[in-house]
Amino acid sequence: MAEPNRGSHSRWSIASGLLVAAALTSACGSSLSQPSALPTPFATPTPPPPPRVALISIDGLRPDALTESNAPNILALAQRGSYTFAAQTVVPSTTLPGHASMLTGVEPSVHGITFDEYRDSFQLAVPTVFSLVHLAGKRAVMVVGKDKFRQLAAAGSTDGYTCATRGDVDVVNEAVALLPLGFDLLFVHLPQVDQTGHASGWMSAEYLAQLQKTDEAVGRLVALLPPQATVILTADHGGQLKTHGTKDKVDMTIPWIIVGPRVVHRGLLAREVRTVDTALTVLGLLGVSAPPNTAGKLVSEAFEAQ
Repeated sequence: MAEPNRGSHSRWSIASGLLVAAALTSACGSSLSQPSALPTPFATPTPPPPPRVALISIDGLRPDALTESNAPNILALAQRGSYTFAAQTVVPSTTLPGHASMLTGVEPSVHGITFDEYRDSFQLAVPTVFSLVHLAGKRAVMVVGKDKFRQLAAAGSTDGYTCATRGDVDVVNEAVALLPLGFDLLFVHLPQVDQTGHASGWMSAEYLAQLQKTDEAVGRLVALLPPQATVILTADHGGQLKTHGTKDKVDMTIPWIIVGPRVVHRGLLAREVRTVDTALTVLGLLGVSAPPNTAGKLVSEAFEAQ
């Protein structure tokens, strides 16, 4: 029997191997040992979350009551951000004029609310932060504890108005229920410190005890806010005995606290803060332009490193 042609078979095997290698080289690059470089992926930057502002007003809160009473949540806010316990409200130092100036950035002589009760025939002639934020396509909601705040919530100026008249816990419950809907500006008005002052006297044991309860409600609300929210906590006026409304220091002096991701100043504010500055600071944080006649100023010190 003739032996198989081993040389021909070997030459065929080698040739076949070279063809396979050539095909792989052609498909994968110039060399099997040098794989082609993969393109470097570009990471898409995550856009920052939209700014949000929660403005909390404790009606009738004297700043010296914060140190007299046990108010750990409010004092913790102050320590985390910028604050002053010597901010000044407007004359008359009553609820509607004070809040109207807080929420418009102008004096009572300009916005026209020098009275302290709801008047159906009165129409506010200047825009509020709610109407400006709403007009800018953002969501503005308010939860209050006194129905006379309807004076500041004209039709179409907010995306939500809720009046909860059973006290601070009720107000906070309503505000918490709105949080899943989202907000750009949330205004929360807590009435019971003022109501207790009128009933029992400012700085009385009952007044200080109510402040402790209000502090607990504030702590619960703040804990549930989005982490990117800036919190401003302030008041409309102080008080003495069982009343307020004068130019006396104890009626005019209010706390003003701000804490949030853009607040880099820590501790006491050196500049004077007035309640009309609140509106400008809210609008500045939300990137909304303020009207040219605004008397207040942005509390810029809060956003400057020491």
